[in-house]
Amino acid sequence: MAKITIVGLGPGDYQSLTTKAEDILKNAENLILRTEKHPVVEKLKEMGIRFESCDDIYDSAESFEEVYEKISQRIIDKALEGKNVVYAVPGHPLAAEKSVELILSKADENIEVKIEGAMSFIDAITASLKIDISSGLKIIDALSMDRQKPDPDCGNIITQVYNRFIASELKLILMDYYNDDQKICIIRAAGVENQEKMEWIPLYQLDT
Repeated sequence: MAKITIVGLGPGDYQSLTTKAEDILKNAENLILRTEKHPVVEKLKEMGIRFESCDDIYDSAESFEEVYEKISQRIIDKALEGKNVVYAVPGHPLAAEKSVELILSKADENIEVKIEGAMSFIDAITASLKIDISSGLKIIDALSMDRQKPDPDCGNIITQVYNRFIASELKLILMDYYNDDQKICIIRAAGVENQEKMEWIPLYQLDT
């Protein structure tokens, strides 16, 4: 039976990588990274761990939907070739990771998929903001705001705000739920030591 092990690399700090995940990465016969653009990857190189990445797909695809579709199919195809594949993704494999969602949906009875968790960007963000998640928290993909609506009665973490156009679209949507001067927090590189940046701004400045 073909086997795929999906490993979370955590938010960026190598110390947050689990011991089990580290062992899996070290002993992987076929290690594929979703992207090399992750702080942990430099450590993997220093340790002499061999891998390939899917950054070539990012460079050639025309949309993120196409990127994730092609990445998931590459992982499935490698497994069906009879290779035990270790697929490593930033954060936690089951936290806003579309490629993993697609792999799980495509895997049939001939492919065994195992998940090795990790600290997620959600853990990093809630720790930085000192949020008690028992009071309520909603995770929203900025690219799916037509289906996922913000909830003013609890905290909202909105992901994939990766350019000014998306930020502008998001701002207009949020202004239907909050005052224009509502304070929001912009966090970059959450959980990455010496790289995390956190800034509080009014909502109307989101796309500036």
